[in-house]
Amino acid sequence: MKVSDLMNNCPVTVTPDTPLRQINLLMHRYHLNSVLVTSDDGKLAGIITYSDLFRQLLPSYEKLMTEEYLLQRPELLEEDTVDLINRPVKEVMTGNVKTIAPDTAAVKAGALMNAHKVKQLPVVDGDKLVGVISFTDITWGLLLKSAQLF
Repeated sequence: MKVSDLMNNCPVTVTPDTPLRQINLLMHRYHLNSVLVTSDDGKLAGIITYSDLFRQLLPSYEKLMTEEYLLQRPELLEEDTVDLINRPVKEVMTGNVKTIAPDTAAVKAGALMNAHKVKQLPVVDGDKLVGVISFTDITWGLLLKSAQLF
């Protein structure tokens, strides 16, 4: 079974200048944990995950402990959110993304996800984004295939 057999070939994408506000809306509307960022010519530029947004919204534990005013006035964090949601994704996204080719074995894609502790991989053909595959896609694909064997 290959990546191309299991991948989503219509991933949700945005451009690098898309504001985080819009990305948050897309994630909620389509129940996504991430959105791929592409250039105008379809090349993968990066990825933004819900965890990335979370880390932008909330301070680290160290910052919270060293800057006591954040504990005393948590509304200041909420005020910072207004600035955050208008920032373009290119300021927050992960740019150096692990990718996989569509003709790669799905098991190898799963092993790559495990090795890099990611839940999905963009699928590229040359330098063009052609889809995305998640650990859920691979799990379901393998389980369905094994169920057909019995």
